[in-house]
Amino acid sequence: MPAGHGHAHGHSHGHSHGAHGHRECSTPPPPPGTVDLEQLHQRAEAERKRREEIERATSDQGDGLPPVVEIAPQTLEAEVVLRSEQVPVIVLIGMAGAADSLRLRAELEGMAREANLNWILAWADAEEHPQLAQAFGVQAVPTVTAVAMGSPIGMFVGEKTRDWLEQWLAQVMEATRGCLKGLPAGTRMAGEGSEPEAPEPTDFFGNPVPTDDPRLEQAEELLEEGNFDGALELYDAMLQSEPANQGLKRAHANVSFFARAANIDRSADPIAKADAAPKDVALALDAADVTMLVDDPAKALDRLLKLLPQVFGDDREAIKSRLLELLVLFDTADPVALDARRRMASALY
Repeated sequence: MPAGHGHAHGHSHGHSHGAHGHRECSTPPPPPGTVDLEQLHQRAEAERKRREEIERATSDQGDGLPPVVEIAPQTLEAEVVLRSEQVPVIVLIGMAGAADSLRLRAELEGMAREANLNWILAWADAEEHPQLAQAFGVQAVPTVTAVAMGSPIGMFVGEKTRDWLEQWLAQVMEATRGCLKGLPAGTRMAGEGSEPEAPEPTDFFGNPVPTDDPRLEQAEELLEEGNFDGALELYDAMLQSEPANQGLKRAHANVSFFARAANIDRSADPIAKADAAPKDVALALDAADVTMLVDDPAKALDRLLKLLPQVFGDDREAIKSRLLELLVLFDTADPVALDARRRMASALY
């Protein structure tokens, strides 16, 4: 009996000790429906940080608030949804290479600056950000949508006169009067209250152009109106006066590129058309321009470089000329441009 008793006691003690140790070393799973406080804390912290980032994005940060912003999917919430709780946001979705989009953008930008932050203009390129075009239900460009309290309250499609735009914006302001929070007290428009330094001359695309030729300003005005051909004539004339001016050469190439892109037939996808007829030089040239326009320069150059050794005579000269013109748009040290020049030399010589 003593032996049996010892066995029972040892077994019981060992089991009890093991159970006690189990309770100390691990946490049992929570019963169904139990709130995970740590997870809640992490979510709350993430939300707090997100709101702080958005708060920073929707305040002027001491530098003033720009009356015109360019939006992307990742900035849509701060620049449009939340900003429209303060003032109406006029969202323009167009195409960077389309003359009507550029003219409407120039008109609305001027009006936005005159409005002194009573409303904000938000611009997006439909080709660069197709998901934004889809989100706003865009069927054709340019499309303009007024947003207040995070919701669209008005929309129109196509280019309009200044008078028409003024009436439409007046209706938007009337519809939102007293409904929005307004910008924080003391918010000022970017660029106000400081003496700007005399800027270095730049072309329409923001590239420096070291020249004091008064025709540069005339060319910019024509570009703002969407008159690419007129601007191109002025750049041609300026280059005759300063043939070694690299800034003018780049500006000329930019304008020439956008002039071509504005005239491309978009009734069918130019890239798909070129893919279906890979030896058609005219289609390849259009497709390369469109590909450059959607910011895929390596792919644009690659299309022409692959076709270059397969064609001869005028076709080869056309591709060579277009490649040289596109390469002017690149920085000389850009690896994409360096590789393209090497491949071009190999194909030609």
